Amino acid sequence: MKILFVGDVFSKLGRETFERNLRRIKENEKINFVIANGENVSHGKGMNEGHYKWFLNQGVNVITLGNHSFQQRSIYNFIDDVNNVVRPYNYNDVAGKGYATINYNGIKITVFQMIGRVLMDESVSSPFEKTKELLENVESDIYICDFHAETTSEKIAYGYAFDGKLTAVLGTHTHVQTRDARILDNGTAFITDVGMTGPLDGVIGVDKTIIVDRYVNNGKHRFEPQEAGKTQFCAVILEINDLTKKATKIDTIYVIE
Repeated sequence: MKILFVGDVFSKLGRETFERNLRRIKENEKINFVIANGENVSHGKGMNEGHYKWFLNQGVNVITLGNHSFQQRSIYNFIDDVNNVVRPYNYNDVAGKGYATINYNGIKITVFQMIGRVLMDESVSSPFEKTKELLENVESDIYICDFHAETTSEKIAYGYAFDGKLTAVLGTHTHVQTRDARILDNGTAFITDVGMTGPLDGVIGVDKTIIVDRYVNNGKHRFEPQEAGKTQFCAVILEINDLTKKATKIDTIYVIE
């Protein structure tokens, strides 16, 4: 089977390039299952109820979130009631679910998210310990982790720690696609960061003039999405053996328009 994972969909330009590319890729690559990171889909911060429904209309099976999980208040209207939205599993005492298990043609696919602790300013449980807990308590054929973290070192260490135990470890959050997609020695598909789906001309999605002003002039303007210019569509395709349930290939997609 083939699973498509689309990196952080960022605001209006992200939604536009997502719509332009998803159907074509699904058809050309014969994709069976789609996962998308949606924590930036609503004006760059969080996911509102309307954009949750938009993802479903696009044919997305599971949506992961991240450190902006709860910045759109309308998410509380539905996050406890749906089974296809995943916030960080290692958050403590918050709404929503940290994993989703979907039965696809008799194959159990578990998608879960861990958030990193290094430079993230998050009071969360250890992603390493919580992953051990999940594996002990959630039975599945395929385990795919969206590891939402700031540092490459924490992401890479996590991949090695669970090599052979997870089907795939796919990094998100830093919005820049890395060139280290590979199958680790014990069979886990890994990439440090899938990259971002949204503005190419901004600074990780944000209006570039605002960010440059902050660095050059100590500017204080609030962050706003880059809403004009080129776009990027970043994703990976996982190929998984239907019999062994092991990843056999991971390919990156990087489309500039």
